[in-house]
Amino acid sequence: MKGHILDDGVFPIVGWAGPGGDLLRDDILAGMAEAGFTVSHSSPHGDPAAVEKALDLAHKNKVRLLLVHSLWHVGDDFKLNAARKKEITRLVERVRQHPGLYGYHLRDEPAFGMLPLLAEVSDHIRNLDPYHLIYINHFPPIRGWGAPTAEWFWREYIRLGRPQMLSFDHYPITIGTAEEVARSRDLPNVFAEHKIIVKPDYFECLDLLRWLSNLNNIPFWAFTCAVRHGPYPPPTEGHIRFQLFTDLAYGAKGLQYFTYAHDQAMVRPDGSTTETWEMARRINAEIHTWAPILSGLRNIGVCHNPPLWSGTRRLAPSGEPLAAEIEGDPATLGLFLGKNDQRYLMVVNANPCEWARLTLKINVQDEKLYYVDPRDGVVRLLWPPNAKAQLLVLAPGEAKLFQVGGEGQGQNF
Repeated sequence: MKGHILDDGVFPIVGWAGPGGDLLRDDILAGMAEAGFTVSHSSPHGDPAAVEKALDLAHKNKVRLLLVHSLWHVGDDFKLNAARKKEITRLVERVRQHPGLYGYHLRDEPAFGMLPLLAEVSDHIRNLDPYHLIYINHFPPIRGWGAPTAEWFWREYIRLGRPQMLSFDHYPITIGTAEEVARSRDLPNVFAEHKIIVKPDYFECLDLLRWLSNLNNIPFWAFTCAVRHGPYPPPTEGHIRFQLFTDLAYGAKGLQYFTYAHDQAMVRPDGSTTETWEMARRINAEIHTWAPILSGLRNIGVCHNPPLWSGTRRLAPSGEPLAAEIEGDPATLGLFLGKNDQRYLMVVNANPCEWARLTLKINVQDEKLYYVDPRDGVVRLLWPPNAKAQLLVLAPGEAKLFQVGGEGQGQNF
């Protein structure tokens, strides 16, 4: 193996809390692959033979495992002593060549004080296996979780841990009480007819990770909430699209669903799948058709059509090379450059509940506007080919990916 698994050309779509233990079966792992999941966050039974068996099943069904294991799970009372290092070494050396392995899950949502220990465990495993992912997921960057600020938390995490990717969870769509909705119904993050309140710092958190990712040249991954719990409602397809496509518009290079098998989010213990699994299968299929292009893009900015939320900015002023204007309903616009500075735009309906009608206007001269077809990934010329006033009708949370100028492969009729 050479390089790193993040460079293997497979776009990571993770089923968090995926099948583990007795649920690590052929039928369930085959179902994950069918739904477009490439990585399962899984907990095999602890003994090495059971771990290898789980990896065999994953590889057979074209899924890789992000291994959750007691040996390297850095709990609050974890001690990295000589005996623990020896046990970790023994198991890593046993599995590190396995094609069903994606990486090692060390901890979810650590406090600031745990970062030095996590860095020590990361270094130990990375020295044994530099190819596979060391995975740590974090709280949303809304405060420092023991550090003075969120910025300081992430600065120290990157300095100490030298991570290969950045991951955080922030589940934005909640059900508001009647009083909350009535009090806030005029705010842009409140969808009163549906009793939905989107956390007002959602875009702000994504923008901080986007900035950290660009500054440090480290990809970031983000989540969608795919299971009912607490104030979070059963997800609709619009809710899931809104979260995943907004993540992509901000430049995320990996996507995660919370959860897959836990609480029967997408699969039941008997192997049957839920309505949420069907939604994920449809959405993931579109993402995978875009993945060959998305993987090579670098995000250079995100703008929003008013009304503006906390931490958002207006579209670029006219006259700039990627200047765009949107008339109509609220939208999020991700700006990208690809190979040879080829320009791309991703437009996301900023309403997770209702359809949007927009007119997209781009500052181009004689260049053509293409869209990347989510059915097959073909770059097709829009028809009628009018980049200066392109009508878009988007389902809740839906996105369109556009190429500005260059060459296309077909025409849309």
